[in-house]
Amino acid sequence: MEYFELMVDPSISNPIQIQHVDHSVYKNDVTYEEFDAAPKMTVGYFDNSPQTEIYDLLGQPALLISDNLKRLFALYVPEMPFKGIRVYANDLEDNESPLYWWPYIPLIECLSSQATKYPTGMLEHFILDRNALHGEDIFRVDSILENKVVISLSIAESMIRRKMTGFTLKPICFAEMPSE
Repeated sequence: MEYFELMVDPSISNPIQIQHVDHSVYKNDVTYEEFDAAPKMTVGYFDNSPQTEIYDLLGQPALLISDNLKRLFALYVPEMPFKGIRVYANDLEDNESPLYWWPYIPLIECLSSQATKYPTGMLEHFILDRNALHGEDIFRVDSILENKVVISLSIAESMIRRKMTGFTLKPICFAEMPSE
């Protein structure tokens, strides 16, 4: 099975900036217990303007996905839990109010011993061990400082077919298998 790292597109301009959401709760490196303790739904705000773009994938304050992308993830991983953030425009006359979801994406210990890290602990070469995977469609890589979300080819194709926005995909490198 082929996999891709799901990343917020660095070239997007003017993404929605969610305000008044507790950054100590909504962050990427949470345990399931911390995620479970967060409210099921919360409210955030944003400054809407003609330049503001509402994307399907956001990186701040945590990895957030649109309602459409949530439905797609739930098709592939029905048991995945989500917490909602309804975002309202600061201007009371503006009716724009997108719904975002904060998914709890399971961690899998799958970093290859061939992966290398900088002295700071950040990844230099991101390489996974294919043998640690068992057909998962979406997961986060455990035991690293970064928040690396990996999706299967089928999810990636579904996102592209549905014209999702705000993301980029990077093919995953897998460890070289020793020849016998």
